[in-house]
Amino acid sequence: MPDVMEPDRPARNAAGANLKWYPLAEIVTPHMPTQGNYPDGHPRGAVVHFTAGRDRDEGNARNTVAHGRENGYCFFVIGPTGMVYQAFPLDRWGYHAGESAWPGLGSGVSSKLVGIEVLSAGLLDGNRKSWFGEQYAAAEVRSVTEAQHGCPRGIYRRFTNEQEEALKALLLWLKSNNPSVFALDLVLGHHEVAGMRGIGRWRKNDPGGALSVSMDAFRTGLRAAAPA
Repeated sequence: MPDVMEPDRPARNAAGANLKWYPLAEIVTPHMPTQGNYPDGHPRGAVVHFTAGRDRDEGNARNTVAHGRENGYCFFVIGPTGMVYQAFPLDRWGYHAGESAWPGLGSGVSSKLVGIEVLSAGLLDGNRKSWFGEQYAAAEVRSVTEAQHGCPRGIYRRFTNEQEEALKALLLWLKSNNPSVFALDLVLGHHEVAGMRGIGRWRKNDPGGALSVSMDAFRTGLRAAAPA
C-alpha cells in the first residue's frame, strides 16, 4: 500500500491547531512505522536522544531516518545544520525509548512521548574518539560529571548551536500545537527515562553531555521561553 501523503501545511500554525506535521520539517517518505494513536491525538511530551552515529552532514541525518524506518523505530531527526526531518504523522506513536519509565507515565514511555533524535556521535572515549573511529577536536566535545548533568560522566560530542536552537523551536512548537496535552515538564532525556530516575539503573546515556545544560535546566529554559 502506498504511503499516505501529508496534507498541505501552512508556514506557521495558530496555537492549538493540532497539526500532524511540523511546518519547518522536511517530510520524508516512506514513513516510519507506527504502532497506534496517542490517546489524546498528540504526544504528552518528548524524549531527547542522540544518535550515537556519524554526524557530519545532512546525508547522515537522512540515513538515520532510513535506518530507523528499516529497524522499526519512529522519531524526529535533527541534522547538524538544524534541519528537522519528520517521517510519521504526529497523532501516531512508534517505538524509540525501549525499556523506560517515568513517574506519572508508568513504563514504556514511547506510547506517550514522541522521540527526537539529534545527530551526535554521543559518548566518546578518553581520547575524544567515537566507537566508529572518528576523532573529534576539543572544541567539538564536552566533558561532564553526573553531578553537573544528571547523566553518566564522560566526554560527549556536543550538539551544534543550530541543533540546539532547532530542538528548542520544535519543542516549543509541539507545546503550542496542542497546549492542553503537551507538557514541557515532560520533555525528558533518554538518560532520565532509561536511567537512574526512570528505571533505577543506567541503561542509556543520551543526550547526556551532548546537550549544553542538564535536562532540568533545559526544561526551565523552555518554560521561560514559552508564550504565556
